[in-house]
Amino acid sequence: MKTRRSAITGVGLVIALSFGVGGCNNATERAGTDATAPTSASPVDAVDSLAGALRKLDAETFKVTSKTGLDGPEFSGVVDPAAKKVSMKMDSNIGDPDMTVDFVQLGSAVYVKLAGDVELYSGTRMPAMPSKWMHIDAVDVEKGSTFSNMVDGDPAGVNDMIKAATSVERNGELGFTGTFDITKTPGTLGTVLKKFGEKSKAVPFNAKVDHQGRLTYVFINLSAVNSGFINGITATYSDFGTPVTIEKPTTDQTVEAPAEVVKAFAKTYD
Repeated sequence: MKTRRSAITGVGLVIALSFGVGGCNNATERAGTDATAPTSASPVDAVDSLAGALRKLDAETFKVTSKTGLDGPEFSGVVDPAAKKVSMKMDSNIGDPDMTVDFVQLGSAVYVKLAGDVELYSGTRMPAMPSKWMHIDAVDVEKGSTFSNMVDGDPAGVNDMIKAATSVERNGELGFTGTFDITKTPGTLGTVLKKFGEKSKAVPFNAKVDHQGRLTYVFINLSAVNSGFINGITATYSDFGTPVTIEKPTTDQTVEAPAEVVKAFAKTYD
């Protein structure tokens, strides 16, 4: 069986590999563990409750932010799951100049604008990109590709993480702790982390929900897999029910995405 991987480093879960191997590990401080004693709820109840918190993200609009490592790439955006509207911006210190990605989904259409030094997972550089918005058909965005989590309004890949959970426990009234098998998540990160053996099959995470049972916080502790991964991935969800108005890029400011962009961002490779 062939392993399918996304091509761009710096976007989605793949960005977790970009923040170096040195520095002080403060993953424990960032883990957001709830100090309240765990409840006696069964693991099955905990799994169902956390899965339910994810399903609630399909019910109303929200804002999302995600950060990788101490000084890694940052995402921020707004999602309207019912209308299939997503507006996301990524800022990364990868490359010189820094790489930025503006991403918009409106139904079946995806628009992306790139700036800065865009680097492929292979280490090669993308050619100069059009300065206009580039259009990609959403149906062409393959699962496990760079943009698949963004199309889902899930830049940190939390849905894939929960599906690959190997343990989930309650941690206080609103908290959860658990582990997941990152090798079972689509994209490059799980493939690369396989080399760390059993640790990659039990990556710790913490999560929190609000009093309405909606997911508000997730921390994925990659440093537990290897100390070279300083910290991990943090995602927060807020402003539920916020109005979402996303303007479609005008025709004169839009071009069809070049084949190399579609291949790198919307497709997976072996």
